[in-house]
Amino acid sequence: MAAPTIRELFANGVAELEKLGVESAASEVKLLLSDACGASPAEAAFSDRAATAEETERFRWFLRRRLGGEPVQYVLGHAYFYDLDLEVSPAVLIPRPETEVLVDRVLEKLPEGGALLDLGTGSGAIALSVARRRRDARVTAADVSEAALEVARRNASRIGAEVEFVLSDLFSGLAGRRFDVVAANLPYVPEEDRPLLAPEVALREPAVALFAPDGGFAVIGRALKALPEHLVPGGFAIFELDPRQAARAAETLERLGFAAGIRRDLAGRERFAEGVKR
Repeated sequence: MAAPTIRELFANGVAELEKLGVESAASEVKLLLSDACGASPAEAAFSDRAATAEETERFRWFLRRRLGGEPVQYVLGHAYFYDLDLEVSPAVLIPRPETEVLVDRVLEKLPEGGALLDLGTGSGAIALSVARRRRDARVTAADVSEAALEVARRNASRIGAEVEFVLSDLFSGLAGRRFDVVAANLPYVPEEDRPLLAPEVALREPAVALFAPDGGFAVIGRALKALPEHLVPGGFAIFELDPRQAARAAETLERLGFAAGIRRDLAGRERFAEGVKR
């Protein structure tokens, strides 16, 4: 039997994922083929090169895992964020494009030689994106999960970024420390929304980094309460959240003595609450 071409593997893979209702089947199969066969994602749908037996088996192994419900990023072991190629595993959330807006805002607000705290760092996406662009900055990344910090440390080592990693339940491991900017992407999905999420999110990504009680606001609320002690006067904070929580977060910041506002993501959703400490 003749070896399949990359284009044939692409067509078969897309058909299999579409049977499961995967809307992004074509783009996901391109990523799988790129890792399995070395074809660029742009070439995968059109390449008539015959795949080797090893490439074919590797692709089919990837595809079986994706058909079994694993997110494509966990199958491949990496995800793209900003211009970084980050290691990801089930210990960390997969970085989302909307968080890049948060990084842009941090880069705008972080003063020369300033100190940034990335609260709930996960894979290190925020901290490492800033550290790569601002070599003058002092970047600290905290997470409650040691497994997540291990992933973030490996990413920092591979990228060559200088970041301090701290095991901390919110600010618990940062007593007495203050920062110029605090950026947080904490769990904000309401528990009652769990059945509404795609299975590869609800069942595969770490629940501790996704879900929170009190309509998803419980962890954010705890962090906001402690925030003033950990920002310098005039310091800036930005929290990513569910649009349904934006007004509540901004009102909380105002009560805590911040000049607060709401910022939208690229889709126009109220995705971030931010404030400057008066």
